[in-house]
Amino acid sequence: MKFAGNVVSRLGRRLLIVESDAGQLPPLYTEVADEQSISVGKIVDLYGSVSRPYLTVLCSEDSVSGVTAGDKLYVIAETKPEKPRKTSYRKYAGEMRVSRR
Repeated sequence: MKFAGNVVSRLGRRLLIVESDAGQLPPLYTEVADEQSISVGKIVDLYGSVSRPYLTVLCSEDSVSGVTAGDKLYVIAETKPEKPRKTSYRKYAGEMRVSRR
């Protein structure tokens, strides 16, 4: 498995802040696992400097208590990142037009 980063801190019950390596930066929306290959959650945000990027991982409900600060996370190789769905408002555009007379 590819190394994703080290857990720096935990925010609330479902968010993890992970310090990643700039050379091995994983793509957004990929799943990550702990050292025992148990799925933890998905990468939902990437921020910080280019040399020291940070990731935000949204944990799944059943893996909330397992990961603490200092643990290593790895990218699950079988998963492809899901692209966020685009919402189309075209079907409602005709109803929202106002006539200008």
